[in-house]
Amino acid sequence: MHMSERFFQDKGIQAYTGTELLLKGALEGKVSLLTGYPGSPVADFFNAGKTIRDYLREKGIVFQVANNEALSAARLNGAQMEDIKAIAVMKSVGAHVASDGLALGNIAKTSHKGGALVVIGDDPWSESTQVPTDSRYLSKHLHMPVLMPGTFQELKDWVSIGLDLSAKSNLFISYIVTTNLADGGGTVSVYGNQAPTINARRPVEIDTASIPVEETVVLSPRTAAREETLADRYGDLLHFSEMYELNKIFHREGTNKIGFITSGIAHSYLEHALYELGLQEKTKILKLGLVFPLDPEIIQEFCDSVEQVVVIEEKRNFVESQVTTIVKDLYQAGKMKRSTPVWGKQFPFDLPGVPSTRGLNPSMVIELIAPLLMKILPESAGIDRKRVDAELALITETTKFQFQIPQRTPTFCPGCPHRDSASVLLEIKRDFKSAGYMRKYHKREPMDLLFHGDTGCYTMLMFDPNKDLMHNYSGMGLGGGTGAGINPFITNKQAVFMGDSTFFHSGMIAISDAIKHNQDITFIILDNGATAMTGHQPTPGQEYDIVGNKTVIQKIDDVICGMTSGTEIRVSRTNPSYRTEYRDLLEETLLQDGVKIIIADKECGITYDRKVATEEKKVIRQKGFLPEKKVINVTPETCEYCLECTKATGCPGLTIEATPQGPKMVTDLSLCKADEACTRIHACPSFERVIIKRKQAVPKIPFGLEELSTIPSPKSDLFQDTWRAYVAGVGGMGIGVVTAILVQAGVKQGYQVQFVDKKGLAIRNGGVYSHIVFSKTGIELSPITPYGKANLLIGLDFLEAARSIHPKMNLRVANPRLTSALINTHITPTMGMLLGKDQFDHKGLEEAIRRMTRRDKYFSLNISDISQRFLGNTVFSNIVMLGFAFQKGLLPIELETLEWAIAKSVPGRALEENMDAFHLGRLCAENPGRFIHQEPDTYESMMNEKEELLSRAGRRGKKVSRIYKNLVTRTVAALRLDDGVNMHLAVNIYDLIRYDNINYARVYVDIVKKIRDLDRAEYQFEATKAAIQYLYKVMMIKDEVYVAHLLTSEEKRKRDYERYRIDPERGDRLTYLHFTRPEFVIFGKQIRFQMVTRNWQLNIMKRMKFLRNILLGWHRKEKEFRNWYIELARKFCYSDQKSYHTYVNALRAPEEVSGYREVRYPKMELAKQKAETMLGICYIPAKEISRSIRI
Repeated sequence: MHMSERFFQDKGIQAYTGTELLLKGALEGKVSLLTGYPGSPVADFFNAGKTIRDYLREKGIVFQVANNEALSAARLNGAQMEDIKAIAVMKSVGAHVASDGLALGNIAKTSHKGGALVVIGDDPWSESTQVPTDSRYLSKHLHMPVLMPGTFQELKDWVSIGLDLSAKSNLFISYIVTTNLADGGGTVSVYGNQAPTINARRPVEIDTASIPVEETVVLSPRTAAREETLADRYGDLLHFSEMYELNKIFHREGTNKIGFITSGIAHSYLEHALYELGLQEKTKILKLGLVFPLDPEIIQEFCDSVEQVVVIEEKRNFVESQVTTIVKDLYQAGKMKRSTPVWGKQFPFDLPGVPSTRGLNPSMVIELIAPLLMKILPESAGIDRKRVDAELALITETTKFQFQIPQRTPTFCPGCPHRDSASVLLEIKRDFKSAGYMRKYHKREPMDLLFHGDTGCYTMLMFDPNKDLMHNYSGMGLGGGTGAGINPFITNKQAVFMGDSTFFHSGMIAISDAIKHNQDITFIILDNGATAMTGHQPTPGQEYDIVGNKTVIQKIDDVICGMTSGTEIRVSRTNPSYRTEYRDLLEETLLQDGVKIIIADKECGITYDRKVATEEKKVIRQKGFLPEKKVINVTPETCEYCLECTKATGCPGLTIEATPQGPKMVTDLSLCKADEACTRIHACPSFERVIIKRKQAVPKIPFGLEELSTIPSPKSDLFQDTWRAYVAGVGGMGIGVVTAILVQAGVKQGYQVQFVDKKGLAIRNGGVYSHIVFSKTGIELSPITPYGKANLLIGLDFLEAARSIHPKMNLRVANPRLTSALINTHITPTMGMLLGKDQFDHKGLEEAIRRMTRRDKYFSLNISDISQRFLGNTVFSNIVMLGFAFQKGLLPIELETLEWAIAKSVPGRALEENMDAFHLGRLCAENPGRFIHQEPDTYESMMNEKEELLSRAGRRGKKVSRIYKNLVTRTVAALRLDDGVNMHLAVNIYDLIRYDNINYARVYVDIVKKIRDLDRAEYQFEATKAAIQYLYKVMMIKDEVYVAHLLTSEEKRKRDYERYRIDPERGDRLTYLHFTRPEFVIFGKQIRFQMVTRNWQLNIMKRMKFLRNILLGWHRKEKEFRNWYIELARKFCYSDQKSYHTYVNALRAPEEVSGYREVRYPKMELAKQKAETMLGICYIPAKEISRSIRI
């Protein structure tokens, strides 16, 4: 069965996500119209509809993404002119936009055989929503009843119930779905779909004479009359809701000392908490499905049966205030013998009440109710106080181990066209504040650009490195309006980013408003061809709608031209990839007065990459391999780790790699989209376009069926009631695929399955995770893992695995007596790490994970590296880890079942690769040493490797290699330092020889030896170690000659061959195009130009060391800095411990010196000032030093 075929299953048990359950419920509920506007957490509802578009068209079910939420609300009202069941889906803040249409539709009426359901996605934890909304209050304000499902079965089944209630009560129904229901899912009982009678294939004619316009056209004076009907309509609603048992009392035999009232998923949290405390079925619970208006009769019945009531609800006291009012009114009316105490946001005994901010989870509920129950319940009520204490102790235990972890903020996706605009505007904003720049190029005074925020992918501008491009925020399509409020009072030039979907949503109104009031603002419309922020739903600018119907293409330019007709307003469309031209256009436009509009026309990187991948797979199917592929590569040896590339782009396609020379920037092949935005920064010559050419397919990984048959079957850990897994990672790692596989496998294995697959800002380098629950009991618990209750922690990303146990997070899933762990030690850097702002203790974090998990069931290795080397891509790491986890007995699933689930969950064309990945993981679990890449781990092995390389370097190679080895050996013997330092020495001396010659390396060695002679063991030879590191750094001047060597070296070629799985004997080859920016000083004149160079050109250049002696002004500042530092090192001296450490710190001054030319020069000056200030000495001026020292 294909995954989409689940929507047509008419009986039995099946697993769905929360948003899929909304769609399945609609299909079972005879719905004719599905509409709305995508937004988290319900955006995937629209993607689910797209997967069954052929079925929807066949049945005449209309599925439309409206231009905005207000228009979808109006569609509901229009649909009620006939017997049509209609649903609109939107996020919480979208309901704000729709409120006028919802209010009028609700106050009017619905069709008696139709119904209008408004699905609103609420985000209690505000993880992907801009304001802490609670849509219950908005619904009440609009007089709309509120229905809140609490389980996945209810989420599906109550769709049709909600529609029926709407029809019977003549009211629109708010159907509020919180994040953990929408992002979650599980196994449910399914029923057959019902095709609507009135549909797009069988339209009817309305008899307009029969329309009750007194009810459907609600304007004064009819408004008051319609308002008076609400009481009767609410009465009908309560009557029919009783028939459906939407409000239900559970555990009637429980104690009468206390009772709980709850609703929605909070009921699951409460039941889960009581289950963990051993108190399930021992306390009465009133679960409310209809939370507005409340049914006074069931409230009275419940309150009369208990001594006091506690309301458990997320956010504010919506239910609690209604219950309190009902109890007060009934007591005053003499209908209740006593006024039952109602607690919620405040608890008795001065205990903390239910918080009004953020959300809840089972462990938070345990912390709240356990102390209360210990005080209220007698022993006769069945409370096990030792168990309660143990649960509270476990929660406390998860908070004890404190550690620091970098925050992971979202950013633009790799290949995002918005990055082109952001990167250029960061530069423009900086330059516009420079008086020199403005007077030179624009002949005007400097200015500070002001940027107004808006809603879309470009909302990522609020985070580093782009947060200076978003200074306020008023909501979707309102950036221009924000500017209008401040425009008359300031002189700043202003700009606002706007997406194409936002333009059609409401942004065009802001442009019209700005034109009308002659606002001084530049609208930068980012036309990427999709509603990318919520999952790439279509916009009015596309040819086909979400279900494939052909539609009119609406061009943004044409719409704007209609508004600007008769004016001199400038409207420009350009491709932001052409950085130089784009910058010129932006500068010119920003400085003009009045309204200006630039349309940045470039397709979304994700949709473009999907098209490329589709074409590549087509070629592979035809030829069996991909003959040619372009990638972007970074040469680590050339990289200075100045971070200019990440500061300018913030691209997560760049990552950090540890090398013998320290951290370096490289491309992440699984994320990089090769759009070359990083190459257009021109910060350094490390970037290159690599064209991989093949004549045959790359051989598969070295194992076959015979080897797999020898792998022993694992013994899985057994579980009694429930088994819980937590999977942590970063968007793009395939967390959702792992979840889908485990869910499908669990269903086939016969378990009851629940899960939460947290997405949020997943595709924007955000952290993601999944809770997966297998149950044998059938007890309805929540899908959230209580603190310390995970049986298995799978960390696809090291940092996110550590985040899952952080004491300040609402996750804290691990327990050293229960939780097995499989951790991928690969790290996806946070944006703070890419910008050099965040650091962390790797060993400390791993120890933290070890301490919070089972020592005998802790496994960690670099799965991403194994996946890259054996499968050619880290994207398969998730499946490799599944194979590893299975083979270690960490999954309660049989092999055949897991293989079946993989086949069900991955695309058919990728099945073979994923099966290979799974079995690679199994083999790796049995023999990890076979697959782990071994780097030289001693100085002798490193020295021998470098000696071998030198021996092949030209005619004098063998002689130079012998001298090198002798020099290293004698230096190591003289210094008598540890093996780690000796490895650095072996590398440094080799590099210095490569840079110039053996004499240049001897200068380095002589200075280091002299410092060592003066150094002391009691100071751990810190001065010597500093000189080894930083003298090498300043002597390795990366001029055009040495860069040419680095870009064409044998080491680089060998590494690239391994990275891209190149074998020349198969006919594979690599072609390089290096993005270089050489500079020469000829006759005192500086000449710099951009040049795309090939290897043959660099091979010539690297043999031209003589230019260093001819072009005397060439890299003069770097040479002066080198010579200054050599003099500093040669004068090393100290008299006591304090002066020793002062001089050591001076020797470390070049630590922050990095980059090329203008990036490097200010850092060199700062380092000199820092060292000289520390030592209190003014050294010989740089020019004199350069004359006095001979290298």
